[in-house]
Amino acid sequence: MNKGYKIDAKDLKILTLLDKRARESNNQIGKKVKLSKEVVKYRIDKMIEKGIIVRFHTIINYFKLGIIKYKLYLRIANANKQKLEEIAEYFRKNNKTEWVATTTGQWDLIIGFLVNNMNEFDDGVQSALNKFSKYIKDKSVTSTLYLAHHTREFLEATGNKEDEKIVYHTTKDPQEKIDELDDKILRLLANNARVSTVDIANRLKITPRIVQYRIKSLENRKIILGYKAHLNPFLLNRIFCKAIIYLVNITHARLQEFVNYASSLPGAIWPQRVLGAWDFELDFELENYESFQDTLLKLREQFPDIIKSQEFCIMSKEYKLDLFPNAEAPLI
Repeated sequence: MNKGYKIDAKDLKILTLLDKRARESNNQIGKKVKLSKEVVKYRIDKMIEKGIIVRFHTIINYFKLGIIKYKLYLRIANANKQKLEEIAEYFRKNNKTEWVATTTGQWDLIIGFLVNNMNEFDDGVQSALNKFSKYIKDKSVTSTLYLAHHTREFLEATGNKEDEKIVYHTTKDPQEKIDELDDKILRLLANNARVSTVDIANRLKITPRIVQYRIKSLENRKIILGYKAHLNPFLLNRIFCKAIIYLVNITHARLQEFVNYASSLPGAIWPQRVLGAWDFELDFELENYESFQDTLLKLREQFPDIIKSQEFCIMSKEYKLDLFPNAEAPLI
């Protein structure tokens, strides 16, 4: 499954640490896993080479910067695999898109946008509709209100959900302003969370001390929320699946109970409150489809009074994940 590279307990521990704070140095990680920094580097490089680690990304609170997150869901008809990939590639090349993935289930293609206003999003949607209208059978749109990033408890031997680190951001976060230098640093870090301050300084022609100061300031202002490893779930014997949940008759208290419970479910990675045709999205990395079905059943049994209906998607292929507009390409 892992193309000839077998992950052992040390690798899992390294992945756990990278999932919680990917910017830790090889030396810091080595002290925690009782390996030399050279061996840590070798193991990380090997997991990158085998595709287990896709990249290291920085969690940026774009809501604080006035950026809006929309998702476009498309159901495709009369299109073969080549045409579907053409449509996905079209969205991948759009500098306003954040995430592009093909899926099986309720929807065939999901596209995330990061834009400054609704008109920017509409421009992107309309251009795609004009180009591929005869292949688009149905569409839906959501706007994200709340997004959490959970660590992967399945990487740890204990699998203890209580020990995981959670960062989140919402549209209610107070607005912050950044200057051109901060923006350049964020675009470099977005897909390269482990890039050194020296490398950033060389790229931007400033001193490492300035880079270090600026990054610390962005962290203190909660514009940078964390640093994570982006992993290929298939090479960790997992599937990536999304639950789409329609709620009804909800009070604030009951909604909070639902959010807390849904977020605590094993394998839950990105719980999201959205505004649109449905109310909540819950992304999982689970062992198999049966585990996903069982999880959805438990959720429905726990909240029969407010869950109106559920749909699902299982990711087939991910074409893009850029967690900040105009992010620099990954260096790995």
